[in-house]
Amino acid sequence: MRRQKVHSFSHQAMGTFFAVFVAGQEEDYSRSAAGAFFREIDRLEGFLSRFDERSEISRINRLKPGEILPVGIETCECLKLSFKLMVETGGAFNVNFRAIKNLNRGYQKPGKAGKREMELFNKSRVEVVRRGHPLKEKKSEKKRLKRTMAEERERLQGQEISGPRPEPADESSLSGELKADFFVSIFPLELIEQKGSYAAVRLDVPGAELDLDPGAIGKGYALEKAAGIFPDWGIQDFLINAGGSTVYGCGQKPWPVAVGGGFDFFRPGRIYLQGRSLSGSGHEVKGEHIFDPRRRRALSRHLAVWVSHPSPAVADGLSTAFMVMNLKEIEAYARTHPETWILVLSRDRKSHFFSQMDIYEPGV
Repeated sequence: MRRQKVHSFSHQAMGTFFAVFVAGQEEDYSRSAAGAFFREIDRLEGFLSRFDERSEISRINRLKPGEILPVGIETCECLKLSFKLMVETGGAFNVNFRAIKNLNRGYQKPGKAGKREMELFNKSRVEVVRRGHPLKEKKSEKKRLKRTMAEERERLQGQEISGPRPEPADESSLSGELKADFFVSIFPLELIEQKGSYAAVRLDVPGAELDLDPGAIGKGYALEKAAGIFPDWGIQDFLINAGGSTVYGCGQKPWPVAVGGGFDFFRPGRIYLQGRSLSGSGHEVKGEHIFDPRRRRALSRHLAVWVSHPSPAVADGLSTAFMVMNLKEIEAYARTHPETWILVLSRDRKSHFFSQMDIYEPGV
């Protein structure tokens, strides 16, 4: 059965082009629905763009230690997911990588993947973080932060703020003693919630900086969030695309999407998306541009990575993280996350698949 006629539309946002493909609808109706989708993308860009000084991400980056900023649920959701992926990948994914890059400019020692890398990365600041962590150490620091938070309560509807910072769990690459301090030192931000409102507070961690850049997850998050408008329009069969790097397809039939292209030694195949996304990262176009927060250098381990996941935001973040993780780490992640499909092209020009799902058709 062939798919009904498909109408396509595009729009520039977030420094790239977003595209919408709608099947089974009249062209004018499809155009109106695509317009609603693009308006939602523009709205989300207003929250997440680090280039707009009015955005919430930019305002968070300007916070001083101890200051609190009320934020929208979109910013909170994106940052919570970013923190979750950072923990799950042992720090390979980090939207605060620019701060790490600036703090450690010139450091080039690669070390080994996993525990040893992270200990080398953190050794210069572990002790000051332990002494200065406002949630775990000095009572005077706790009281000062508590007073600062109390002053904001009136702006946050006068209700008591709750929601302690989550403790990292199951991170075998770090000793239990270093887990919390490590993640706070590279992501000195706490997200707090109360009924109907959200806020971000910059933690007073000596030696830690804050310069959030959601570029490695923001387009995927925006794609996922804006896709929610299509059911309201009665549209079930659509494919949406963010800059050619992240796509998401829904419908009674799966959408075929090319995967594995850009390299003359690897013939691209097809992956079939039905309620799933596909995101790719690599340096065949921009060169070595992906920064490794753990080894602290702009040098990836692989030529390219493609990730398929039900969530476009997760796929977007993981495709970047896997570029700097070794194959054993990626395999371990795949074992504990069976909903994830992964294709890695390593520097020795070999392909590595991590998935048992039958959604891929190799090139011939």
